[in-house]
Amino acid sequence: MRLSFLGAARQVTGSKFWLQTPAGNVLVDCGLYQGQEHPRVQNNLDLNIGPADIKWVLLTHAHIDHSGLIPRLYKLGFRGQVVTTAATADLCELMLLDSAHIQEEDAKFDLKKWRRYGRPGPPPQPLHTVQDVQQCLQTFQPVAYDEKIQLAPGLVVRFRDAGHILGSASIEVWLTEGDQEHKIVFSGDIGSPNRPILRDPQPPPEADFVVIESTSGDRRHKPRAESVTRLRNIIRTTIKRRGHVLIPAFAVGRTQEVLFELADFIRAGDIPQIPVFVDSPMAVEATEIFRRHPECFDQEMNQLIQSDQSPFRFPGLQIVRTREESMRINDFRKPCIIISASGMCTGGRIRHHLRHHLGHRQDTLLFVGYQAAGTLGREILDGAKRVQIFPRETHRVRCKVESLDGFSAHADQAGLLAWLERVASNTPDVFVVHGEEQAAFALSKAIVDRLGLRVHVPEVFDSYDLLDTVSLQTRAFHSPAIT
Repeated sequence: MRLSFLGAARQVTGSKFWLQTPAGNVLVDCGLYQGQEHPRVQNNLDLNIGPADIKWVLLTHAHIDHSGLIPRLYKLGFRGQVVTTAATADLCELMLLDSAHIQEEDAKFDLKKWRRYGRPGPPPQPLHTVQDVQQCLQTFQPVAYDEKIQLAPGLVVRFRDAGHILGSASIEVWLTEGDQEHKIVFSGDIGSPNRPILRDPQPPPEADFVVIESTSGDRRHKPRAESVTRLRNIIRTTIKRRGHVLIPAFAVGRTQEVLFELADFIRAGDIPQIPVFVDSPMAVEATEIFRRHPECFDQEMNQLIQSDQSPFRFPGLQIVRTREESMRINDFRKPCIIISASGMCTGGRIRHHLRHHLGHRQDTLLFVGYQAAGTLGREILDGAKRVQIFPRETHRVRCKVESLDGFSAHADQAGLLAWLERVASNTPDVFVVHGEEQAAFALSKAIVDRLGLRVHVPEVFDSYDLLDTVSLQTRAFHSPAIT
């Protein structure tokens, strides 16, 4: 029983954890590295294992930093099973195909530069193609939440709702060798409790080892109710100015949550009934996938659907599918709300709307998600007066810029500790992953101080023999950042 960390260690991207078991090799997640420095090199890193030797990929959810290298794994020889929830399998078809299109377009651009400047080495190739995605999707094995599944003698798994995005899961893994049974829990990304649409996270009961994410491990989120109130007030104020509200939002999860709140506002009469445009092809398709998976919804959401009050259908909602329909929105002169991707304004149709609206003082650009350093969204949020949206084209920022941080899909430090406390009845060893160093170490210290557990903060390619308790003891707190 050996656990190796091939990604998402002291960083928030490229989730890959290799579990060697008597039954065979297991990869928990197989995510794309999305950093700004040499992502193509990072994504070609040797996995320390032949893809053909991997029997199972256990996939926690569909976000590309967890699923995005599965097509490449298939391209390199993987022919095992990808085991995941039914909703995640459906979302992966949408998101992996989109990612492959981007890979192919990036490779075409790099090839032009390679030919123009005569750069050394072989011509650039995409990490994987649309065809690779279509083929790898045949290896997906959808399973239901809360059902124990025996993958092989001595290897049993169960997926528990993580409440992060549609279909997201924490994964319990039972390993039996001889008369000894050991249990490992992989948290996946854990959602915040009391969010709309999805059920709250369901922590698995007890474990011998826990691998826990730490994306927001160094912070506390503002109460969601506060952000919902601000959202309503921002929309009211913009309508009074006869302006438009632009909301950059990720296609999966964030768009659907915003629609939930807007539907509630309109039905309650808290805001006037104005057009709400959803202008993101992926968000439109993702919303259709949401409709197909009520098994992921919380009680309130199911009651709304049964009473014919679905937040995905309400007065004024307009689904924008074609490019021509998207262009016509910018000729609309009355107050409206435009929800479009990408969430950090790095691509997609939102950039065309920014071109038309950044210079209008009556309009509002409202961020409802984290804006990473180096993105157009972060540049605007940091107060830039003039920005470049497309090459050789700059625009003045005159519109009102607002931000809400209560819509996070990740549990904060308090939520992560509450989740872990319910899992930790066996006083497990805890491995803190999927967080920048500051967040990972802050959560690790809180776990030690409040729960008294033994904590490890692995680096990329660190490997642990889980049955060597002496080695685990000596390797705990190996970083001077935890004291």
